[in-house]
Order: sequence, then C-alpha cells, then structure tokens
Amino acid sequence: MRPPHCFVCGLSLRDIDDDQDLWSVFTLVTFELTHEEKTAHQARDRSGWVGHPENTEWFCNQHAALAQERSHLHWRTALSEISATHRPDT
Repeated sequence: MRPPHCFVCGLSLRDIDDDQDLWSVFTLVTFELTHEEKTAHQARDRSGWVGHPENTEWFCNQHAALAQERSHLHWRTALSEISATHRPDT
C-alpha cells in the first residue's frame, strides 16, 4: 500500500504535524472494478500479492467527499471525473 498522498491536491504525510494521526487527515477510498478486474484481484490475493490496488486512492479530508460520492463508479471513470472537475483553488 502506498503511503497517503491526496490524489487531488498532493497533500502527504510530510505536510501534516507529527502529532496528527494519518486517519484523521486522510481517507482511503475504494472504487468499483469490472468483473475481470475482480477476478484478477482475487487471483493476486490467493498468490500473496502485496501492493496498492489500482482502484484505491488516498484523499485528504478536504477532497474525501468528492471521491466518496464517486465510489460507486469504476475507478477509471471516477478518477477521470475527479481530475476533470478539480480546480487548483479547491
């Protein structure tokens, strides 16, 4: 699993205070997979694969709702929508 790094604004662990808990600043959001992707994930899980799933991204508190509203979408669609609607001032 990758360390927290907001998909939208790039906020990372380096940007938060040492006394802040990462779960109070970041949310891990999981988006939908196709049937084929789910099958591939299950096969990887059985083989002991370790890594960051392509359908899971970190978001800071400011952008978590933006992602959670799209968690029912396929990950490519959701991330594309988030990227398209993101403005530098958000």
